[in-house]
This record gives sequence, structure tokens and C-alpha cells, in this order.
Amino acid sequence: MRKKTLFLVLMLCFGILIAGANGTQEAGSASDSDAITITVVYHDTGIEFGQVIKSGAMAAAKEFGANVNWVGPIGINVDEQVNFIENAITAGVDGLAISNVNAEALNPMIDKAMDAGIPVVTFNSEAPGSKRLAFYGQDLQQSGYVQGQILAEYMKGTGKVIITSGDASASWSQDREAGVRKALAEYPDIEIVQVVSTGWEEQQMYAAIENALLANPDLGGLATLGAPTTMAGGRALLRSGRFDKVMHVGHDFMPETLDNIKAGATKATLSQNPYMQGYLPVKNLYLYITTGVKLKSEDTGIVRCDASNVDTYLQKLEDGEPIG
Repeated sequence: MRKKTLFLVLMLCFGILIAGANGTQEAGSASDSDAITITVVYHDTGIEFGQVIKSGAMAAAKEFGANVNWVGPIGINVDEQVNFIENAITAGVDGLAISNVNAEALNPMIDKAMDAGIPVVTFNSEAPGSKRLAFYGQDLQQSGYVQGQILAEYMKGTGKVIITSGDASASWSQDREAGVRKALAEYPDIEIVQVVSTGWEEQQMYAAIENALLANPDLGGLATLGAPTTMAGGRALLRSGRFDKVMHVGHDFMPETLDNIKAGATKATLSQNPYMQGYLPVKNLYLYITTGVKLKSEDTGIVRCDASNVDTYLQKLEDGEPIG
């Protein structure tokens, strides 16, 4: 294995926290020092959604006998994510899986790893224009389009809409927003009145959405583009009691979001199968490294949850099944 001894020395010297004061590194699965080592770099290891991805990555590690390092900043921090990737390159890991929330900063790191002979795949967030070998995740623009169509149906084709995102400038957010806009453009009586970039701190996020709702008393629809804003948006509508007039459609199957659907505050949410976004990169990198099998991108799909099937997903959650 490439530079395995150096990797182990680095791990011993720097310990479990090796890149940034707020970042975490967590190793899992195989104990064999000769096992294939794959580092999975996620953009925010502190959020609940990321833990579902992690569970998929660790399941693949166990299945194939790989050493998998789950690393990344706590709270989105591109500089720290770059540091984690740099450390993995220096350590000479066998493979890298990266969620790319900032192509300008991370594409050069992906290319650097590839040029160093380390195969790289992306997951959850794509890296267009990079040398990555494959992408495992949702077609984000299509998911935004489906979201917009569902929202328009709940709004009966008329009304004002706010779009919210934790970071409206991020490539994943722009892709989803483009999809929502494309769908809503098919309804001439629907108007997008505001795009709110909330930031990622929970109270700040909630306040930004609450203030946007207060500033738009005649609002008819709310499109939230990620898991955290979907939870916050449903919570704001539930507390304000406006969910009978403001139709809310979001993303991901977080427990709070499912509860908000059950309560009627959120009308629908779309899953991107985060478990498979962790499982597939590790599995396919392992097979590529050990057998040379060609890598190809895989779409993890779009799954809808609304009042008609929310009880099914709440039961799965109670049974301990990963849903995300």
C-alpha cells in the first residue's frame, strides 16, 4: 500500500484531530495495517444529515475490510476541508471521496490528489471540471425542479415564494435553485420574491427564515434547499401557525422534518439517499483499487415523503433504519 508507514506515523503524531481546531477525524472498520485506506472528506461532520452518510461509508468499510477515515470540519469551513485533503495526500492514502461545496477551492485539491496517483471520487456535491473519476449523489438541478413542481401543486399555481439556503452561493445550492426556478417559471402566476442565504448557525438560520416570513405576510410558498433550512423552515411555520397559508416543500428526511410533515407544517420533502452516498464511494473506490474495475457515476435518486407516507418513514426511523 502507498506510503502506509508514513500514514501510521502521522496518525500517531497528530492524533485523532489533525486538521483545524474545529475539524474531526474518525477512523473506522478494519484493524489490519495492510488494509486499503480510504479517506472520506465531508463538508460538515457536525450535522445530523452527515451521520447518515457516515453510516453508509462505515458499512462499506466493514463489508470490504477497508480502513475508512471519516473527516471534515464541524460547520462548513472550506479552508479546513482543504487541509484535510492536503493531509490525506501527504499521508498517501489509497483513495479519496470528497463532497465538494466550493469548486474554486476544492477542484485544485482533487486534481492534486489525482496527479499524485490517488484516485478521487466525489459524493453529495459534484466537482464539475475536476479530474475526479466518478460522482455519487443526486442530480441536484432535477431535485430542485421536482421540488418546484410539488410546491406549485400545493400552491395551486399562484402566489409568492421565498427560497432559502444555508449558503446560496454554493454550487449545490445554485443547482437546486436553478431547478426550482425552472419549475416555477412554468407557472406565470407564481412569483419568487426573495432568496434568503441564512448561514449555517442554527439560531441565525431560524431567525433569517422567521424574519423573511414576517416581512412577507402574503407569502404563499417556501422552498428550502437543504436539510438544516428545511428543519428550520418547518419549525418557523409550526410556531407561527401560518402553515395553512404558506406551503413548504424541502429536502431530506431528518426526524424533525418528518415530525413537521406529520404536524402539517411541511407539506413534502425529498430524500437523496444519503446512506448510499456514503456506501457507494467507499465500495467502488475499494473495488477500483483492488481489481481495477472501471468507476462510473451513480445517481442516488429522488424520494418523496408527504402526509400520505410519512408514517412509514417515522416507523423506519423508530426501527433504526437509516433514511436521511
